[in-house]
Amino acid sequence: MDTDLIRLRNKADPIRRNVEKGIEDEGTSPFAPPDLYAPPGADQGVPYDEMHPVLQALRDDHAAFVIELTHFEEALAKIRENGPDREVDAVFSQFFRAIDESVVPHNRLEERTLFPILAARLIERGEHSKGPEPTTAIDVLMDDHIQIVQLAAVIFNFFAVASRIPDERSRGVILTAAVEQGQVLAELLRLHMFREDHVLFSLAQKYLSTEELDGLLPAGQLQ
Repeated sequence: MDTDLIRLRNKADPIRRNVEKGIEDEGTSPFAPPDLYAPPGADQGVPYDEMHPVLQALRDDHAAFVIELTHFEEALAKIRENGPDREVDAVFSQFFRAIDESVVPHNRLEERTLFPILAARLIERGEHSKGPEPTTAIDVLMDDHIQIVQLAAVIFNFFAVASRIPDERSRGVILTAAVEQGQVLAELLRLHMFREDHVLFSLAQKYLSTEELDGLLPAGQLQ
């Protein structure tokens, strides 16, 4: 199994990091573990301009969403400092709309096209777990997809409930939880896109033929 992605997942998951903190360096932050964005082998990834157009289009999707994600993180910081306001509410509405209209379709497209063929290729090459049912790096990314949707739903509901709570103290508790989960979601999204951009898509470029990549999307269109 691709150890780079597994290592990334373990470090990205706050629960796993806490459980495994005995093997982490002392003094590291759960939101900034060492070498998180520099896993072994990532520096040998395929550059963007050498990737197949389908893989470039998937990376372009990520780049476009990073803009929305950055606005979301800035809005979370504003809530911590000053509480919610109409400007923050508008940013959140746009962010959750982007999750629904961009991220979810993007993830479903990967699950329908790229993931199955690349998982099969990784198993053929012996890059999988040694258990009774082989798992690959694709399973890590599938877990990410599920967690992203679940976390987004939780956070959306937290903010919706907070807006209807008249008691200021109770509203503050809910907002604090929403902001904390929002930070977890933001980290997960950034790490997930990093894994795909710098590890997964490089594996696809190396292990799949041009014909296989051509056949992933009709007319090379993401929809």
